[in-house]
Order: sequence, then C-alpha cells, then structure tokens
Amino acid sequence: MSYFRIYIYLKIKYFFLSVFYRNNLSSSKFDLLFKKFTKKNKTLFVGQLRVGFYLVLKYLKKKFPEKREIILNSYNLAEMVNICKNLNLKLIFVKLNENIYLSAEDVKKKINKNTLAVVGTNIFNTFEDIRNIKTICKKKKIPFIEDNAIFFGNFTGVNKQKYYAGSFGDYSLHSFNIMKSLSAMYGGSVSTNDKEFINFARHEILKFKKFPLAKYIKQCIVYFILKLLSINLFYKALFLKIIKKAHKNDNKFILSLIYPSLKFKKNNLSKNFCTKISRLSQTMIKLQLNNINNINLNHSIKKSNNIYYDKLFNRLKISNLRIINLKDSNFQNFNDYPIIVTNKKKLVMYLLDQNIETKVVQYVDCQKIFKSQNKEKLHEYQDKILCLPNHSNITKKYIDFIVYKIYNFYKKKSV
Repeated sequence: MSYFRIYIYLKIKYFFLSVFYRNNLSSSKFDLLFKKFTKKNKTLFVGQLRVGFYLVLKYLKKKFPEKREIILNSYNLAEMVNICKNLNLKLIFVKLNENIYLSAEDVKKKINKNTLAVVGTNIFNTFEDIRNIKTICKKKKIPFIEDNAIFFGNFTGVNKQKYYAGSFGDYSLHSFNIMKSLSAMYGGSVSTNDKEFINFARHEILKFKKFPLAKYIKQCIVYFILKLLSINLFYKALFLKIIKKAHKNDNKFILSLIYPSLKFKKNNLSKNFCTKISRLSQTMIKLQLNNINNINLNHSIKKSNNIYYDKLFNRLKISNLRIINLKDSNFQNFNDYPIIVTNKKKLVMYLLDQNIETKVVQYVDCQKIFKSQNKEKLHEYQDKILCLPNHSNITKKYIDFIVYKIYNFYKKKSV
C-alpha cells in the first residue's frame, strides 16, 4: 500500500484555461477576492513570496533607518533568513513553544528600541499563538510580518466570525508556488492597510523584471510530471523506487531536487531576484478563488485526516514520539501531518521499506547556518520533525497503515 505524498491542488483545466483566458484582471478584483482572507484593503502580487518579504523589509528599513534587528523563527526557510542578512539586519532568533511557534515570553524579552519587525511563520501554530504575538507587537508598536505560505484558507471561528491565517500581520505574506494549497506555479503577495508601503511597493515593482520565461516553462514541466506521478501506477513503478534509492545512498543530487531547501547556500541576492508575477499565475489564482467550493472541500478533507491522525496517535501513546496539540482543527489544518520523533533517519528508512513516503524536510535550523545575536542555544527541530501524507487521496485505511507501522517501529526499539 502506498500513495504519492505530494498533491498538486491546481487542476489541469485551470492550467489550460489560464493560457487562453484573456479577461483583463484588475487589481481591484484581486483586492476583493483576497480581502475575505486577509482583512486588508490592498494586496500586491509579485514573482514569489520572498520578493514580497524583501519589499516589506526594504520599506521598513527606509522608514526606520536607526533600527537594525529582526525577530524570527530559528526553524525557518533559509532563503527567508538570507534576505534579512542581505539587507544587513541583525538576526534575533527566539525560543519556540510546543507548537514550534514564537514564544510570547521570549519575544517580549527580546523586543527593544532596535527591533525593526517581528516575523511570525505559520507552520503548526494555534490561533492563540499568533494572536498573542500580534498583541505584543501592537503594544510595543513594532510591525508584525506574518508569513502565511503554508496556512492559506485556515481559520478559527469566534462569535460566528471567521478569522483567517494571513489576516493578523501588519504585512501578511502568501505563496502560490506549485505545491501550495492555492497553486499557480510561482507567485506571492503582500496584503496590508499601510498606504505608504503600497505607494513604495508599487514604485519598486515597476522596476522589477518580468518573471523569467525559461524558469516558468521548467516549472510547468515539473507540474505535469508531478500530475503524472499522482497516478498510483506511475508512482509505484518509478518515483517510489527512485526516492528509496536516493535515501539509502544519501544521493544529495536527487534529494535536493525533491527538497530544494537542501540546495541552499548563503549568497547575495541575484539580479533576477525581484520579479513581477506572471499573467498566467495571476489568472490561475483568480480561477481557483472563484471556485470557493473546491477550496472548502480540500480544507474539509485535510481537516478530517488531521483529526484521524491525532486520535490514533493519542490512543496509541507511542514513546519517543510527540504530536502537535491539535486545539483547533480548522486553524491548524496541516498540509502534511507533523510528528516530532527520535531516530528520524532510521524511521524514514523503515517507512520507505514499507512503501510509505514522508516529507523529510519541512524547514531547517537556521541558527546553525547563520550567525545571530543569540548567545543561548535554541532547541533544534530539523532532525526531529517528520511530516506524514495528508490530502484527498489519503484514505483512513492508509492512515491506519502508516500509524501502526510507526507504532511497530518504536515498539521494537523499546524491546
């Protein structure tokens, strides 16, 4: 029994419709579509989320030239931290709570007169986690940047109102890369009510280059390959064998193709870093947002699977394994179900032998990669977090199979 862990949410019909769709896409239409999710008056679109992040930091540096420190997760996407380094900001990593999110107490301690901004990365956190950081930033009058690359469409209900992830930041960032829940090959956005930033960003975006055609075509080829591999016959006959061999031989070339984060190197931003969003990507986003029923269906399936994983792990109480406390299954609606484990490498190989593919790399421990102002050694998660498959092709029967194999692995280890 095995299923491809990757799920591409962009339907083939939307891909082809975007090629032939010629309706003029005004920015006001995007604003209305996104306001439901962001509660912000304006959304600006760029080539990738990290470009939007760069724009926000560049603006804040101009507005507050005396401030040079930025507070963020140590467990993060290295490319995001690299942008901070390229802008000569001092990295202040904070302790993380049980949900691998910024510790509110440590953020309070580390905010000072030199703090330019606090960056909160939504990974496994609760509504309360992000609300607490937002409250601290508001009291301290520090800009809060919300990285919502993973949690698009996740929400919590309070007094019959929905509060979406991506609506808490003074500047909220979204990603529409190929494997995101709102998928458009490439693309990112910044949502805000800051009129000064909007004017600044618009002026900057005018100077941006068009998204590289060759890079876009390459991503389209990857899209069709992944769609083909989602057919279980092709997946079992080809990809699963390749991934097994790559892990067993520690083939860094193949593994870096599957996990691009492994290719990261500290460097200066390239001349082609700042790009506009492709018209095709804009159209793909609009077509998917117009089909809110499909977004809700995917949300519901993931939620159901997360709850089922949670119940099984809670019932089995596996030693040497911890799960994230699932307080709100709508807000903590994980694309891949996270577990925090010991003997991660051995577990990965054991599961591959059972034809179970997992997401081995989510983010990386950036304190190892970058020099920061921190004197204390923070908790590391890169070698402990493993993410299990969760999408519409994953059945409850397959979840049973995965969880009980993990249970057997640790049961044998404890004997």
